[in-house]
Amino acid sequence: MAQYADIVEIVAPAQAAAGELVNVTVRIKNLYSSPVGIKVVGVPEYAGLPPGTYIDFPVENANVNPGETFSFYGSFTMPGGRVTIHAYSYWYGADSLWHFDDEMTKTVELAAAPQPAISDFRIMDYIKV
Repeated sequence: MAQYADIVEIVAPAQAAAGELVNVTVRIKNLYSSPVGIKVVGVPEYAGLPPGTYIDFPVENANVNPGETFSFYGSFTMPGGRVTIHAYSYWYGADSLWHFDDEMTKTVELAAAPQPAISDFRIMDYIKV
């Protein structure tokens, strides 16, 4: 159970094509009675994940007022298989350290590659005599 920083929701598409940029929103609520520094860390877990791979959150921490929910926006590139987004929340303590508080996961399935289609094909004769 979250003590200060409750992950309320992970917003991401249900599926994405390999190579596609996947946008992720992690919404975290301050459960404490005064403002708290809250940090998000996200990992796109999949087979063959290189060490040190994280979801890119341009703003990864914020001071959040009591009872408010802050949305952290990030993204990752879809690999060639299913991804489990694993989000973690941390709160900033008086000891100047980040403390783990909550976690949540959401799955993004690999979308089938679209079939190439030819919408209009014409052979023109441009020979002039």
